[in-house]
Amino acid sequence: MDTTSSRPHIETFFESGAARSTLGLVYGRRRIGKSTLLEAVTRERGGFYWEATRGESAVHLARLGEALGAHLGVGRLSLGSWEEAFAQLIQLGASRPTPVVLDEFGYLLEADQAVDSTIAAVLGPGGRRAHPGQARIVLCGSAIAMMRSLTTGEAPLRGRAGMELVMQPFDYREAAKHLPSPSLELAARVYAVIGGVIGYATDMVDHDLPSRADDFDRWVAARVLSPAATLNHEATTLLAEDPTLSAASPAMHHSILGAIANGAVTAGTIANQLRRSVSNIDPPLKRLIAAGFVVRHSDPIREQRPTYALADSFLQFHYAILEPHASLLRDRDPSSTWERRLSAQFDARVRGPVFEEQARAWVRRYADPETLGGAPDIVGPSSAIIDGKDCQLDVVVASDEGASGASERQVLAIGEAKAGETIGIGHLRRLEKARAALGARAAQAKVLLFGPAFTPEIDAAAASRPDVELVDLDRLYHGS
Repeated sequence: MDTTSSRPHIETFFESGAARSTLGLVYGRRRIGKSTLLEAVTRERGGFYWEATRGESAVHLARLGEALGAHLGVGRLSLGSWEEAFAQLIQLGASRPTPVVLDEFGYLLEADQAVDSTIAAVLGPGGRRAHPGQARIVLCGSAIAMMRSLTTGEAPLRGRAGMELVMQPFDYREAAKHLPSPSLELAARVYAVIGGVIGYATDMVDHDLPSRADDFDRWVAARVLSPAATLNHEATTLLAEDPTLSAASPAMHHSILGAIANGAVTAGTIANQLRRSVSNIDPPLKRLIAAGFVVRHSDPIREQRPTYALADSFLQFHYAILEPHASLLRDRDPSSTWERRLSAQFDARVRGPVFEEQARAWVRRYADPETLGGAPDIVGPSSAIIDGKDCQLDVVVASDEGASGASERQVLAIGEAKAGETIGIGHLRRLEKARAALGARAAQAKVLLFGPAFTPEIDAAAASRPDVELVDLDRLYHGS
């Protein structure tokens, strides 16, 4: 969930009436607004917010003592250990529920791997007796895999957290609200470059977003492609900042991300492109999934047929456009390089995959059950044999009711998404063949066609057929 939908959950945690101190976790990728939200909600409630920086434990304790003393108005506190530090933090909630936020918690754990054990002890039965209070402690971090590991397996904090909130970037509809232009075509193009990460639409482009469709080329060249642009280096920085990735095989991680961005979406095709075995790429692929850089799509209607995609459109743009052409962009003018070479690749390798995911997101979040022929239990990509070839289906909607596995699910709808094409009768005929190929379980499936424009023939077909649904940009962004 994004910052808009996350706030009520955080407020509910802070307002809990539990007569003891409680623990919550908030995490998600960098620059999506976690810190801004937590700092604002904590300030509103007279709580304590502190952000760690990379350093040794002694430095952390000194900085925390200074900030805590300033908050209490008593001058610098001398904190000799984390046990002493957390005892002081718990005291902030001595008389009422009080937010206590430790941001960038990963830096504390990096300096002292026993910090989570200390927190567990303070919040345990003995710690509660020794340090009574109603502090609402929130640990916030950006290293997703590391934050998840705090409460899994035999981790000291397992069973201690009353909230574990995973924050996501804005979805495409919310992201469009931050643009200065109401153009949906422009919104879709900008989203394909920077996705819904609020930091990418504000500080990291110097608050410069395209104001009209003919300003897009100027913007992408200056704010993303230019070697001086902050976003030009962002993906590499993201991977380097995640300790679960930087400590092992960084070259392999980048290679896997590049392979996926350029069309290798199964474990077998990724391995072939990297000239490795599937077993060899499995550990780094799992690390990328755990760290939130790769998404595993289960096939809605087939067993053991997962595909992989990059987790957001900015990563897709980086590994399909920026990374393969880095030397060209350093040596040539970004504007002319974009116009002559990269714009067409952007349409094929970025806009296409991103638009397909927008279509699936629309089905999951916004489409009415009547539109889909039922409740969308499982949504994802799949394939069907069309004219003797195994062909991709961008959207498959399946029902889990009465099914013991993917192969028994009823197909409610199948769809095709084309970002830069006018949808015509040919697209409808292809989906009709796919529906027939899927057999009896897809006999009543709706046909969904997503695109920026439609021919008069397909408009007429949809008007006369209840099984055909057309989703243009207006319906994608505003309708159901």
